[in-house]
Amino acid sequence: MAKRSGRKAKQREDGGDHAVANGSPAGAGSAVPAAAGPGPATGTAPAAGAPAARPGRPRADARLREVSLLVEEADYLLHLYRWIVLAGEPPSAQDWLKTEEWPHPDVVVEVFGSWERFLAAGEVPESSLLARLREAERHARDIDARERALERELARVEDLRRQAETARRRREAVEAERDEEARRAARLQSELQRVEARAAQAEARLAERRQEAAQTAAGSAAGEPSDEWLAAHEALLGELEAVRAHREDLLRRVEELGEAAERDRQTVARLSTALAEAGGRAEDAMSAAGAAAAAEPPATVLEAVERAARDLPHLTFTRSAFEAAADSPFRRPADILDALERLDRLAALYEDPSGFGTSLADAAVSLGLTWRSDVSELARNRHPDRYTAVHDGARLELGPHVAIGSGSGAGFIARIYLHVADGSGDVPRGIYVGHVGRHLPDTTT
Repeated sequence: MAKRSGRKAKQREDGGDHAVANGSPAGAGSAVPAAAGPGPATGTAPAAGAPAARPGRPRADARLREVSLLVEEADYLLHLYRWIVLAGEPPSAQDWLKTEEWPHPDVVVEVFGSWERFLAAGEVPESSLLARLREAERHARDIDARERALERELARVEDLRRQAETARRRREAVEAERDEEARRAARLQSELQRVEARAAQAEARLAERRQEAAQTAAGSAAGEPSDEWLAAHEALLGELEAVRAHREDLLRRVEELGEAAERDRQTVARLSTALAEAGGRAEDAMSAAGAAAAAEPPATVLEAVERAARDLPHLTFTRSAFEAAADSPFRRPADILDALERLDRLAALYEDPSGFGTSLADAAVSLGLTWRSDVSELARNRHPDRYTAVHDGARLELGPHVAIGSGSGAGFIARIYLHVADGSGDVPRGIYVGHVGRHLPDTTT
């Protein structure tokens, strides 16, 4: 419609110019024919003696041009409002280039000066209808965002439930294993009592044999026991040694079972805590997943130290602690992590310069740590480099340490060597972990 109105205005201007060129006024329907000869004429003849009319271009009415422009602008604004009603948003110049149904953007720009002025002429930026539409769109986007957030929370809740179920099954399995080990320990304890009874009987018989040998030696002329007695004596000694060896083996197995039971107890406690935390987070859907994963025991000593350095805020780990942990073949990294967690609680108490009512050693023992207050001066003098660590350029002497495990060999025993700073030296007050892993050399190694 707009394109046709523009063309009609152009045609009207061209038609007026053509009529003037032919000697007719603009807007006349046709020229009046002149008389071919004498006689009455159909038109009005000029009076006799009057001057002839001078042909020329009539002056155009400026109001007609103004009205034409206003009609054209109104036509484009009508298209603008129609687009907004159909599309729900103001058009862009590219939108009207896609189809012939709408005016060409170049024509609109020619009339209004620019596309922005075109939209301003239609009062589009101040439109309350479009403002309400944009508000409705923002509200819809907010609703979509909340729905997506709720979906993520529901997924996290479901994941927490699965992890809680996994932790529950693991705890039940550990409890069953703990009960089985307790029964095994009871059987070994009973067997140990029987072996100790046999050993006591063997020692009693050995004492009797010795008394008989003394009596026989006193009654015989040569003073030598008989071959039969010597053979019986040797057999009794062999039986006694076998009983003692069996007793030592049973004691070792009982100790191993006790340690395994303690580890299982700690694992059950951690799993129970993780299960309770996971259940609480699943109910309110406010925490992140990973409670059951946090209860996973570390696979290596280095993993235990890395986890402790990440999660324990009161301990400070030196670089040498990670290097020693990477070199440690200790078979129970979970015990390392448990000891570091207890040390973190001890470090939290030690951070208060005013004290905490007891000595550091007593507090460590109360936390279940096998605490050693220092190493011998002989060991420190023999191996000065092994009992030092560096932190932020400061050289720290290691002395207090925690013993872990029992037996012999780096796979069964481990040590955590510390530096306890009171704040008067080069480093702030606190407990610094300088070595985790192998037993450092001392007077016993």
